[in-house]
Amino acid sequence: MSARLVSAIVLSAASALAACAPVSTSADGVATSATARTCIFQNDIRSFRVSNDERNVYVRGLDKTVYRLEVAGACPELDNTLAIGFAPRGGMNSLCSGDYTRLVVGGSPSTMPCSVRMTGALTEAEVAALPARERP
Repeated sequence: MSARLVSAIVLSAASALAACAPVSTSADGVATSATARTCIFQNDIRSFRVSNDERNVYVRGLDKTVYRLEVAGACPELDNTLAIGFAPRGGMNSLCSGDYTRLVVGGSPSTMPCSVRMTGALTEAEVAALPARERP
């Protein structure tokens, strides 16, 4: 492999990793790193629950972290579903805070995917505050 190709690969990888860390500006206009984006791979999702108002879907990952997906608009049959899947935009198999994806609801072949936004991981206190029915 040529040195140019290796340099391009390393630069691409570094750029991809940097994209996961949001940047904010301080009072004096200097860019500062904010809290890192939280991400989950689709294969790591072990369980899910839908909120009573059907506006949120909570998923639990392999490491027992709970993430909230905010439903954007109507999502028919979400309250009765036994399975969900994701059809991420751009072919990525991970969801990070702020990402939008299509939620595929199981149970009916005619169901249209719903749009959801990953809002991020919940703290232990936030998970404990959820009604028992909504905890994955």
